[in-house]
Amino acid sequence: MGKSVTIKDVATLAGVSLGTMSNYLNGTKVVSPSTRARIELAIKQTKFVPNRSVRSLHGNRTHTLALLVPDAANPFFAELARGVEDIARTRGYLLIYCDTAGDEERQRHYVRDLAEMRVGGLIISSGALNPPNVGELEHVETPVVVVGQEGMTLSTSSVVINQHHGGYLAMRHLLDLGHRRVLFAGGPGGSRALQARYEGALLALREAGADPSLLTRVDATGRTIRERSALADNITAMDPRPTGVLCGNDMIAIAIVNRLTREGWSIPADIAVVGYDDISDAQLAVVPLTTVKQPAYEIGEAAARLLFAKSESPDAPNRRISFTPELVVRESTVMPGQPF
Repeated sequence: MGKSVTIKDVATLAGVSLGTMSNYLNGTKVVSPSTRARIELAIKQTKFVPNRSVRSLHGNRTHTLALLVPDAANPFFAELARGVEDIARTRGYLLIYCDTAGDEERQRHYVRDLAEMRVGGLIISSGALNPPNVGELEHVETPVVVVGQEGMTLSTSSVVINQHHGGYLAMRHLLDLGHRRVLFAGGPGGSRALQARYEGALLALREAGADPSLLTRVDATGRTIRERSALADNITAMDPRPTGVLCGNDMIAIAIVNRLTREGWSIPADIAVVGYDDISDAQLAVVPLTTVKQPAYEIGEAAARLLFAKSESPDAPNRRISFTPELVVRESTVMPGQPF
């Protein structure tokens, strides 16, 4: 068996000091792009494998990031994770993807254990962040970035989306098409983002001079296709029936559209449906879905960049990056040739 490659061998080949090599491996100080490139080339040429577990035992953070989301099965969060991971990979970091399923204790378990594992940082979707746990994050030594909605107050860097405005846009669109009796089909857990979307829809109704009670809210009991599809039962049972449905996310909207079309309903002639997120399947659905677009990949990229900035300059002021959703109109609300 040949001699194993040491950190000194790599430093010599890269033409850097052992201290610079240590700074690169441990992330303790910023290394210039040109120096980083020489080190990475030397690592590749020597096939050097850093012992990250040893560095962790000595108090240094591992080259890993963790992303906590409330529903890993939702393609929106998968796309967000891809944005985080693409930035993480350029810095030599791995991504741990954790599904809290909206469960408070499960979230607390993840935050505690990931901090003890000395991960390089945590990105937490506020949909997975229940109000009692917000304060706990402020005492976690691991760098944290929260992805949430406008209006959150938290002493950490964050990426925020104006979910209230997104709900307003969706309801305003249905109102402009003449709909007044609308069902708000939400998901389980009653997340903060979902509540903000619902309140935005209520604002649109009030501004239009319509009775807010015309917006009926029903939340799915779970995240399975069967549980999402069951929301269609509320539509058929209502008297009078709603003429429009505003959904908490695209997964719910697609499930409802599929169920109703199988039962002979015409979308949007019999009922108009609006989703939320603009996942890839929204455009490919049996009836292309009108939805409120959130740029999931860009949100993930922004969160990762904020996290690395926080890690490299812990005493720097917290930063906030904002995104504004936009309405994407397709055939689930406007028939081909119908003016809008």
